[in-house]
Amino acid sequence: MRSHFGVRLRNIDNYQEALRHSSSVIVQQGGKSNERLEFLGDAVLDMIVVDDLYQRFPDSDEGDLTRMKSRVVNRTSLNDLGRSIGIVKMMDLETGRNEVHASIYGNAFEALVGAVYLDLGYRKTMVAVHRLFKKHDIEGRVHETVDFKSQLHEWCQQHHKKIQFEVLRSFRTKGINQYEIQVRINGKVRGKAIGSSKKSAEQGAARKACGHIFGPQN
Repeated sequence: MRSHFGVRLRNIDNYQEALRHSSSVIVQQGGKSNERLEFLGDAVLDMIVVDDLYQRFPDSDEGDLTRMKSRVVNRTSLNDLGRSIGIVKMMDLETGRNEVHASIYGNAFEALVGAVYLDLGYRKTMVAVHRLFKKHDIEGRVHETVDFKSQLHEWCQQHHKKIQFEVLRSFRTKGINQYEIQVRINGKVRGKAIGSSKKSAEQGAARKACGHIFGPQN
């Protein structure tokens, strides 16, 4: 927990509750599930992102700000983030043999944000969330308007081309993981990019490949 959020935890009970899924409460017949903290964390996350976007983009109207916000705190982004920090391994979870539903990752992450807020207040929660978003390249999604990787896969499928993404190297810069990835189409390198996550590097490489195929991409 501390390594991900970069804060010193005080009230451990809140974090234990944030990591307690309703399935565990049913089986063990005791304790509170993380659903209330999830509700709180959802609102806190919205406030943090809205506050940031409002300050960073003074000329953007309500519609633009709403679209940018949805790219950052949508369900897929939060599920990916929860999965990236290995949140299920920390959870008190009783799912039996059932596969863990994707939403559990994002819901638990929201609950953890709620726990940090109750424990340390808004200011420290905001700093912790921005740190985590930057580390996992979530804030970069503000400017994503095209899914270049999906566009490239669709074109390759239509034209019977083989597409392959390859990790060339991984390294750290100022404590942040970086990945260099290239994309090959029918064995030929069509794009390379570096990103703070494999997903963002793949998007960058796909964008360059799309530039070769469709012309310059905005």
